[in-house]
Amino acid sequence: PSNPVILSSLKESLKFPSSSQASVRAMKYPLSQKGFELKVHVEEDLPAARVDQDALEQAILNLLHNAMKYSGESHEIDLRLQRKDDQALIQVTDRGVGIDQREQRRIFEKFYRVPMPENERIVGTGLGLTLVSHIVKAHGGNIEVESAPGKGSTFSIYLPLESKQ
Repeated sequence: PSNPVILSSLKESLKFPSSSQASVRAMKYPLSQKGFELKVHVEEDLPAARVDQDALEQAILNLLHNAMKYSGESHEIDLRLQRKDDQALIQVTDRGVGIDQREQRRIFEKFYRVPMPENERIVGTGLGLTLVSHIVKAHGGNIEVESAPGKGSTFSIYLPLESKQ
């Protein structure tokens, strides 16, 4: 099957915080309107990576939107950018409803939504995490989730850093 995500053929070499800063700016108003606190943690001196900034920004925005939608009573979200070995690590953490272990392997499938009573009131198509996964894979990276019901979720995006040649 063809990849529906079109990345610009020229990936820019940039420092990771620029994509996250654009995402944070875009989310600032909706988060504040709903009483959320977004804590941003950026490791200093992150090396550059070759990314399609618009696509990566879309992936981060999607994870932030999901964190907001599925946060339950907690209104705290963390966005963390750091180096992990030879990769850049972008994490979005909420303290919301969480995802059962049995459902976690399916959440990146197209149109899949976790069957929970809490989710019936939340608007969504089941395409957001599929899009995020395609964007991350198109960058040569991978995405993981760590979650437990009632404890929240952490989505971790791993992307390769530029090699020093």
